[in-house]
Amino acid sequence: MKIDPGVKQVSLPGTVENRPAQGKGTPTPAEQTGVSLSKRAAQLQALEAQLAAIPVVDRAKVDAIKEAIAGGQYSINPDNVAQNLVESVKEMLHVSKPR
Repeated sequence: MKIDPGVKQVSLPGTVENRPAQGKGTPTPAEQTGVSLSKRAAQLQALEAQLAAIPVVDRAKVDAIKEAIAGGQYSINPDNVAQNLVESVKEMLHVSKPR
């Protein structure tokens, strides 16, 4: 489909853009809406805020590992790496199976 740049946009009478603005006065009681959260919902919101404040990365642990690597003191156990890799793949396969 090709758009013709020569075509001008036409506004129709009565469209939203052409209507006069309606005043927003004080809302009537029927327009007012109140929302209140249960005690449990308020607790969940507080917990969500606390979780959001927890850093995703343990900076102290990362720094300790960096220092150990730089100092040549960090050792890698290939058996642990292999075992964890196998467990990870098993978990992914188990999750992806349709039930």
